[in-house]
Amino acid sequence: MRGILVTSVVCLAAGLFVIFYFCNGATGFSFAYPLSGCSIHIDITTTGVGVPGAVGLTLTGAFLLIVATVIALIGMFRRKADVAPATRHRDSAFEE
Repeated sequence: MRGILVTSVVCLAAGLFVIFYFCNGATGFSFAYPLSGCSIHIDITTTGVGVPGAVGLTLTGAFLLIVATVIALIGMFRRKADVAPATRHRDSAFEE
């Protein structure tokens, strides 16, 4: 499970790196006194040969992250079911 989790994080990081490496975009942030006037604008446009690789890496990483989560949930429920019940102890230590 650890291998799947590490692979998913590496794929996601590599996919996002390629997206941002090949991007032509702009960002903007405006702060205003009534907080409802604050805004952030992120414009990311990725072009070139990095697009298919970035999409593939990101989708692979997301899929593997879902698989690792399902495996972890199954393992968590399975461990709870495999726990043996506690043994009964005698009421008195010197009772025969």
